[in-house]
Amino acid sequence: MSISVTSKVFQVKKDQKIKLLITQLNEGNELAFDSLYKHFAHRVFAFALSLSRNRIEAEDVVQEVFLKVWNKKGGISVSGSFESYLFTICKNSLLNSIRKKEYHRTFIEYKRTHSGSIPTLDDELNGRELEELYQKAIHTLSPRKKEVFVLSQKHALSYLEIAQRLGISVKTVRNQMDAASKDIQHAIARFGITLILIISFFVK
Repeated sequence: MSISVTSKVFQVKKDQKIKLLITQLNEGNELAFDSLYKHFAHRVFAFALSLSRNRIEAEDVVQEVFLKVWNKKGGISVSGSFESYLFTICKNSLLNSIRKKEYHRTFIEYKRTHSGSIPTLDDELNGRELEELYQKAIHTLSPRKKEVFVLSQKHALSYLEIAQRLGISVKTVRNQMDAASKDIQHAIARFGITLILIISFFVK
């Protein structure tokens, strides 16, 4: 048997083992989860580090990614690439982190510009309160809009994956996301147009 054939056979067996572990994870098997973590954690870390350039942040994201994987057990597909699935969650987690930092920074800058003073601890708290308002606004969405929005923003599913899971078209998913973003903006309209723009950026 040639080296290339041997390599292909090894890869097939490896892929089958990963799929078996995912199946066991979906059944709540903690040992399967540990095995997947040991196999993929260093790859997720390397990917996160290449995006963030920050080792501490990359380490935190790895933990967040696998926490999400554990929370999603029972609904993880075995047909696609598990590594790509992890990388998607990782990328979205980092993007959300960047958005939150930018959202908070812009709020503090807004306060400084309009008050002429250095932001205080109260301003820091207000920034967190506005983020809480954003979370509350999500809960005011209609059931279908909320379902689509959460699957996209919190569960890192693509529009195609959401469409397949819910049995709707990709166009419908896109329309629901657009409508959800507008509803969230309206829910916080009392904070002024500048902050609405911040939220608009935050929920892209």
